[in-house]
Amino acid sequence: MINLTTTLNGNVICPICHGENPPDEMFCGNEGCHKALGEFRYVEEEFQGQRKPLERIADKVSSFTSHPHFVTVHIVWFAIWIALNSGFMAYAANFDRYPFGLLGLLLGIEATFITGFLLISQNRQARYSEMRAALDYEVNVRSYRKLAELISIVEHLNERVASLDRDRT
Repeated sequence: MINLTTTLNGNVICPICHGENPPDEMFCGNEGCHKALGEFRYVEEEFQGQRKPLERIADKVSSFTSHPHFVTVHIVWFAIWIALNSGFMAYAANFDRYPFGLLGLLLGIEATFITGFLLISQNRQARYSEMRAALDYEVNVRSYRKLAELISIVEHLNERVASLDRDRT
């Protein structure tokens, strides 16, 4: 559990950057911090802290390959490759004649690496989802227990009020 410090006016002090936040804020308002405020852990912080260098690379590669820029880069690359090797550019030497076997080999190698990086990134996202689900479950159980406790207290108070009413009559 994280112990949060509050100011006299009820604002919450961030344990990392010591910035002052309104009491109902879930995350620190400091632009560079965004620390979770509250008694529950913040899964995103834990998850980002556990990333290995290869996982960082995989996230960047999968981020790039999921944008239209990736397709644009490949269209330009293929156009230049074909132009160079088809004789459209007379001053360039043909290093990969039609049917462009070297291009096919490079694309196969690229596909292998991209597939590996995408799988690494997907596995990370699956682990992240599992951690979030576990935290959701923890919150639900705590809420259920607190609600059951409150119901018990209300029922007890209701019984006491009813017995006081019976005693008066």
